[in-house]
Amino acid sequence: MREALRMVLTLLVVCTLAGVALAGVNGVTAPIIAEMEERALQEGLAEVLPGAERFAEVPADELAGAGDPVQAAWRGLDAAGQPAGVVVKAAPSGYGGPIVMLVGVEPGGTLHQMKILSASGETPGLGSKATERSFLDQFLGLSPSIGLVKNQAPSGNEIQAVTGATISSQAVLDGVNAALDAARHLQNVR
Repeated sequence: MREALRMVLTLLVVCTLAGVALAGVNGVTAPIIAEMEERALQEGLAEVLPGAERFAEVPADELAGAGDPVQAAWRGLDAAGQPAGVVVKAAPSGYGGPIVMLVGVEPGGTLHQMKILSASGETPGLGSKATERSFLDQFLGLSPSIGLVKNQAPSGNEIQAVTGATISSQAVLDGVNAALDAARHLQNVR
């Protein structure tokens, strides 16, 4: 009995020390991680809407009717303070989880550039191809509503799905269409 009590107390002390150490490490690294994420976001905003000098985050109440995959949006302003477009952050559900993306939309409503921030759940070598530049570049210059075709050449306002990754391709397309719709709404509401 005495031996069991000693083992339990030893285990309790080790677990407590480990918990305190982990909390200390988290306290030190959390601000660093948050700063790195903010820097990556600012770089992403500038990348997908390079004509903007600064970005103003859109209040959540203006995004209320944007739909599920839309998470946030920013209005881009050029050096003269004129609208340079809108950047929308969307996270549609892919094959293995959310595909988080930034979509830069020009004032006319066409897609200028897009960037995938994360898609860690997509199958490497298959679904992950829907996050590669060769697939994403199909969206450039298009406006809503974009369609998806399989096993045939796209025409008009369509893109070609990645062979064997229809779910991932559709998820990216859903995110882009939701972002374009949200941007169109935000450009009309000033």
